[in-house]
Amino acid sequence: MNTPIIARLVIKDFMIWRKLILIFLAVFGGCAALVVVLHDRVPPHVFLNLGFTLLITPAATLGIVLLMQTNVFEKAKSTQPFIMSLPVTPRDFTLAKLWVNIPVFAEVWLAMAIMAFYFAFGQGMLPRGAAPYVAIVFLGVFVAYIGVLSVSLLSQSLGVTVGAILFFDVLTPAYLWTILYLEPIGSVISGPVAVWNSTEIGIMAIQAAAAAAGVVGTLVFQGQRRDFA
Repeated sequence: MNTPIIARLVIKDFMIWRKLILIFLAVFGGCAALVVVLHDRVPPHVFLNLGFTLLITPAATLGIVLLMQTNVFEKAKSTQPFIMSLPVTPRDFTLAKLWVNIPVFAEVWLAMAIMAFYFAFGQGMLPRGAAPYVAIVFLGVFVAYIGVLSVSLLSQSLGVTVGAILFFDVLTPAYLWTILYLEPIGSVISGPVAVWNSTEIGIMAIQAAAAAAGVVGTLVFQGQRRDFA
């Protein structure tokens, strides 16, 4: 592993895309401020749906746009062949892209989750029994992002990446709705106390393992490659 080159590649991407990142962070901040303004000014069910949309849209868009720009479009612009002419392996290249993309998305994802939990449970808009399921929902969003990022890095294809976005866009709500109807979750979701039972903890453990497997599996696969041809 060529640590100095990896660090330079990470810095290079941050320098090139810093304005894009800052713009999206500003948009996310504006949406978060709008959520605060809307609180107690619209009906609770409208606020919950609108608030979630306002928070997740800039976060998800930032994640997708950044991975496209730093990976898929970089190959299309022939920047990648120049980078690979340096003393860097596909695994080093991939590790640098992970260090750029995941921290940026994780920052807005965490801020989004904190705000959602504050309004949903700190302000009593949802019963506390729903807290474990809401945690599963936000973990599901993060796992979906890691899935798209991994496919993007492995394929470096616009078509395949778009297909992955559509796949996870359908798969994530489908399995989250299925989980909602599991008896150990559905029976406690409306309760006054958050019940962290074995089913909920097990699902979150699987989600965390899936995200970790996506990152590790991508690095392992890329470590077997000699080039991106």
